[in-house]
Order: sequence, then structure tokens, then C-alpha cells
Amino acid sequence: MTTYDIVPREVLDLIKQTMEEYHEELHEADVTVDAIFAFNESGDYPVKFGGYPALAFIKINSLKNRVKGAMDAEITIDRDAYNAMSQLQRIALIDHELHHLIIARDKEDNIKFDDAERPKLKIRKHDYQMGWFRDIALRHKENSPEVYQAQMLWQADATTFFSKVVEQTQKTSIVQNEQETHSET
Repeated sequence: MTTYDIVPREVLDLIKQTMEEYHEELHEADVTVDAIFAFNESGDYPVKFGGYPALAFIKINSLKNRVKGAMDAEITIDRDAYNAMSQLQRIALIDHELHHLIIARDKEDNIKFDDAERPKLKIRKHDYQMGWFRDIALRHKENSPEVYQAQMLWQADATTFFSKVVEQTQKTSIVQNEQETHSET
């Protein structure tokens, strides 16, 4: 069963610092973001989004809760995963969650406000969302939607998402070229 705990002040400070550094629009609009840790002693994943395990997820708090004093949004974080992360990984996780938040604007590009005079927020969807079945990819290989999507991702953003693979492939290619050159001489 998932249980919740208050995050230490350092987590809230890191959210604020990450917002200031990477999300100027949120910072300038004075968007407030709270966090809570989730954990599960039974070994099940304490944080899920759409039924799938997640390291964290962000939600926009309702107007009712904002009026009652809640912050504008809240990040639920897998406590054990977070505690096992390096500081750079923690920053990346928080940056990812904050990136979901979009300030709602009117046609003149002015910030929209709710009845509590807080900036209205929307959720940005991921650039890529994959729903893959390993069995289907194995069964249908290059004809499967899974392999098709993987190829599209590789072609569009290989160096972004697979930098270590690309780097290793390049190193292997260089070594093979050197070996071919030496064998020819």
C-alpha cells in the first residue's frame, strides 16, 4: 500500500532553484510547486501514472484546493528512487516534471488567472509517448508498430536519447576502419 510523507526542505529548495534556472516563465509568474514523497513497503511501485510505474508525476491543484492554501501544483515523487539518485539526476527529474507546466495565456499573450488570482496552468504532454509490447516486436519484427516507433525515434533523436549507443557505435566504426587500414598495409 502506498504511503506518503512530507519532503525535506531541500527538495522544495531544489524545485525552486530548478524553476529559476530552467523555467523562467513559471518563475516570473510566481508559480508555486509543492512536493510529497510516496513509498511502499511491500515492494510495489509507489508512484504510477496511467497505471505504469513512474519516478514522479506533477498535477495541477484544483481551484478549490488553491483557495484553501494549496500551492499551484504538486509533484509526487518516489521517495526511495529519489534518495538513490545523484544530485544531477534529481535536478533532471524535477526539471522534467516542471516542464509539464504551461502558463495559460489569452489571445494578447497575457497570463490568465483563476478566481484565486493564481496563474492558470495547463499540462504539456511528452514529446514522445511509447506504448510497446515486447512480444509484438519479437513476433512481427520490423512490421510491428513498436519497431516502427523505435526507428522513428532513432532517426529523429538518436543522439538525444541514445548518446551512449551512438558514441559506442562511432568508436567501433573508427576501430574497424583502423583495423582495415592496417590490414591493407
